[in-house]
Formats: sequence, structure tokens, C-alpha cells
Amino acid sequence: MTGTADQPAVRTESGMWDALVIGGGPAGSAASALLSRLGHRVVLFEKTSHPRFHIGESLLPFTIDLMKKIGFVPALDAAGFTPKQGATFVLADGSREHAFFFGDGLVPGAKSAYQVLRSRFDQLLVEHSRQCGTEVRERHLVTEVDVESREPIVQVRTSEGDTYSARGRYLVDATGRDALLAHRWALKRPEPSLRKVALFAHYTGATRDTGRASGNTVSVVIRNGWIWFIPLEDGLCSLGVVVDGHAFKQSGLSGAEYFDHVLARVPVIARRLEHAVRVSPVHTTSDFSYTTSRMTGANWVLTGDAGFFLDPIFSSGVHLALASGVAAAEAIDARLRHVRRWQRPFARYERVVRRDQKLYQMFIAGWYDPAFQELLLSPSRRLNLVAAVTSALAGAPRTWGLRWRLRLFRLLSWVNGIIPIVPRLDRSKLPP
Repeated sequence: MTGTADQPAVRTESGMWDALVIGGGPAGSAASALLSRLGHRVVLFEKTSHPRFHIGESLLPFTIDLMKKIGFVPALDAAGFTPKQGATFVLADGSREHAFFFGDGLVPGAKSAYQVLRSRFDQLLVEHSRQCGTEVRERHLVTEVDVESREPIVQVRTSEGDTYSARGRYLVDATGRDALLAHRWALKRPEPSLRKVALFAHYTGATRDTGRASGNTVSVVIRNGWIWFIPLEDGLCSLGVVVDGHAFKQSGLSGAEYFDHVLARVPVIARRLEHAVRVSPVHTTSDFSYTTSRMTGANWVLTGDAGFFLDPIFSSGVHLALASGVAAAEAIDARLRHVRRWQRPFARYERVVRRDQKLYQMFIAGWYDPAFQELLLSPSRRLNLVAAVTSALAGAPRTWGLRWRLRLFRLLSWVNGIIPIVPRLDRSKLPP
């Protein structure tokens, strides 16, 4: 242990961890839980403490399969979250609407999911990781990372101001949009076509749908953007507005003022909020879509939002974070068990994660294409195209039958942009 009167003492932990995990969100908790269940020594560093506010409240049905791998399904089912059976897309004035129900999907499997209050969901998930054997250290901020040597070393500062270093065989960067390693090595690449601003808050007392669609995520089409409405437990709902950053800046309004301005101009939302009360501040985040030029190194992996972040229109955020966390744990486990080098588990990890990323990028790019939106709101049941889109929205594995139908759907949207095959949308009449 070393230190001076002006600097806090720095101690070096003895022993070696199998994995150092930075970040206690879904990706970090999933990776640490699975590695611990597989018998490895894991420590997780989280700079804050749970519960904490976070956006991204929608799970997908095939997320449940990932939960099974880490043993989290019993806790999830017992938590009392809002059941979610589908996703609804609607024009701002309500003149066109379509609901996709997961039970009608092409790929058999899970038929429902949950809408989750992230503060409670993330807390349950990190506690599950602790119960699996992970040493969870909250309010421990990782300030320095050295992955140049064979064994990664992190320097950590506690909430009391003490500092120490820890060493492990592998490092998992699950730092979310802070993207610790990506920032340090300039790996982040913004998506220039998706320079959006998201404004969001929680409400209570909003009018919800009834019946089968009562738990659906509702995505509302507005001009050059969209609105989400997510019903949560205990009467809460999450509302978010995604618009072009340029339009927001030109308005000259504050985040809260612009948020209220847009919501008041959208009939299908204004009706839902007639008796509602906002119970949180309006949060703002901008230029949020990005990727990274690489996701693995000799002894480290990027998971979840530390690797890339996509527009949340198809509720893929938590699903992709959990999928990457589970896949990262499987790759590190293979390395720790000294599988044959030709199997290249880290290369396989990046290939699998990038495949999912590209699929959702294709749909997100399509969402901002009027011809794609028109097709999504007037889908054809021929060739099981609706069932294929439903399975994609559910986070289903990419079977061959699903892949070619999704490519056909994208092709048809391109054709629709040239020759109308479904009714046109008059976007000039859409708010804001």
C-alpha cells in the first residue's frame, strides 16, 4: 500500500479474478451472473448504486430465453411487471394503426414479455448476479484501465475516496453509453443519419389500451420522428419523443417545453394524457446512435451500449444488452477452459453480436423511410411477411425462413417508394 499526505492510499488486491466486469446494467449483470454460475471468480464494479433511473423499459419475448440461461426467470416472473403481448404502430391522428402480437410470429417460442420499471429491474438483475456468486461492488468507480499487458488491471475509487487496483484474466466493458474503452481508444462511430434527440419522462394516470393490447408498446408516427408510450406497473407509463436534433434546436424551447409542445399536438397521445400527471423530470439525450469499430481485444470485450447503441424504435436495447452479456460470458468461459484456438470464441462473439446489430439497423433505417412506414402500417399477410416482422420484433433467432422474408419486406418497401403498393401517408399533415 502506498500513499502521501496529499494523495489517498492505493492498495493492490492480492489474488486474481477470472473476470473484471465494469458496469451493473443488464449487460454487465448478465455476463457476471453467467460466468459465476459457470464456476468462475467474478467481480463487478458499478459507479452508482441501485435502484437508479434508466430508460429502455421494454423486453422482448425471446429475451426470456436469455433469462433462462442465467437463471433469472423465477425472479422476473415474481416481480409483478406489466405483461407485454405485442407492439402497436399508429399515425399521430389515429387514422392508421396496426398491432403485431408476438403469439402470431413465424418462429415458435416465447409469446409474451414484460414492460419493466428499469430502476427495479436492474436492481433485481444485479442482486441475482450477487446470488450467483459475483462480488458486486457498488459506488466503486473504475478510473483507469490497463489492458495492454496480458492480464487486465483496473484502478478503482470508492465513494469514500479510497483507491485500489484489481487484476483479472479478462475484462468486460459494460459501461453503457459512457463506453469507457471506446472513448479511450476512439472506437466510437456516430450514425450520421440518426442525429436524433430523445426527450422522455414518466406519467401516472394515463389512459391505456384494454384487452390483448393493454401491455403493448405504442409507437406513434410523427413528422421526422416518433413517440413511445409504454405502460408500466402501478399505473406508471413511460413517454418519449424522438425528433431530429436540428428541429429541436431551431425551436428555441427547453427540453420540457418542447416535450409538452409535441405531446399536445399529437391527438392519440393528448387523449391518453387528458387525466395524467407527470411524475418525473423531462430527461434529454442527443446524438445517441453510434457503433464501434471493434468489440473485442486479446483480453477484453465490449457489451451492451458500450459496444453500440441503436434508436429504440423496436425496443431492442435491453434484449441486445442481455444477448451480448450472455454471449460475452460464453466466450470468456471458452477461453478460460482453453478451448482449441481455432474455435476463436472472441471472433465468434463479435460476429454474432454484429449480426443482430445489422438486422435492427436495417429496420431502424427503414423506420425513417416513409415507404417502409407505409408498408409497416399496411402489412401483407402473403408469404407470412407479417409473421416474419412479428418474430423480428420479438427478438427471435435468425432462421433462414425469417431472414429471407425480412429481406423481401425491405425490398418491397423500396419498391413501394417508387410504385405505391399500399396507401400513401401524407406526412405534411403530421405534427410537430
